[in-house]
Amino acid sequence: MSKKLKETYHRLGEIVVRKGAARPRDVDEALALQRAAIVSRKPAPRLGDILVERKVLDRHTIREILEEQKLIRGESHRLAIDLREHDDVAIVVLEGRLDETKQEHLTRVFERLMNRGFARLAVDCSRLVYINSHGVSSFVRYIDEARARGGDLKFFGLNPDTKFTLDRLGMSRFIQMFLTEDETIRAFDLAIDEYMSRGALGEYVAGVDSRLFHLSYCGAMQPMHDEDKVFFESKKHARDSGRMPCRKCRP
Repeated sequence: MSKKLKETYHRLGEIVVRKGAARPRDVDEALALQRAAIVSRKPAPRLGDILVERKVLDRHTIREILEEQKLIRGESHRLAIDLREHDDVAIVVLEGRLDETKQEHLTRVFERLMNRGFARLAVDCSRLVYINSHGVSSFVRYIDEARARGGDLKFFGLNPDTKFTLDRLGMSRFIQMFLTEDETIRAFDLAIDEYMSRGALGEYVAGVDSRLFHLSYCGAMQPMHDEDKVFFESKKHARDSGRMPCRKCRP
C-alpha cells in the first residue's frame, strides 16, 4: 500500500478520540511533541508511546487501536460474530471487518437464524469497524425475508463510517438504525409497515392544530415552520394522537 493511500485511512489519534479513549487536547499535545522532535532532528517517538508515557492510555488500548487500523486498511480481515437472545429478538453482534471475504460466513449465520424461526433480528454494529458494499449485500436478502415473516432486521451502534457507507448505498431509506439496543428492541413492538410508506421509511408530521398527518414532503407541510409541526415516530403514533392520514400524500 502506498504512503499516500495509507494516509487516507484513520490515523491512531483520530481513532483514539472517536473511541473516547483520550481528549483531542491529549492527542494534540502528543503530536506537538512528535513535531518538536522532528524539528530538532531527533528520532520522533510514536504517538502511542507518547500517550502511554503520559499515562493517557495503556498498552492494551494501544494494541486494540492498532488492530482496528489493520482492519480498516484491509491488512486484517477478522470478523467475529456472536449471538444472543432478548425475548424473541436475536441479537447478532459483529466485531471487526465485514467485506467480501466474510460475506458468506455472515450469510450462513442469517440462514441458520431464519431456519430456527427468528424473524426479528437486531444487528449490533458497535464493534464493526469497516463494511463495504459486499458486506451490506449480506443483509439485503434477509431484510426482505424477515419482513415477509412479520419481523425485521434492525441495526444499532453504528460508527460514523459504517453509517456513511449505508447512507451512500441508499440503505438508510429502507432500514432502521438506532443508537442503543434498548431503542432497537422497543421498535419491534410495531410492525415495520407502521414505519414504511411507499416502500421506504417515512417521516410523519402534522400541524399542531391539524386533524391530519402527512408525509414530511407533502405540499401541505412545506409552508409551515418546524415549530408549528408535530413529528411522529410511526403512522400508529400519529393515529393514536387522534389524527387521520392526509388524502393527498397518503402516508
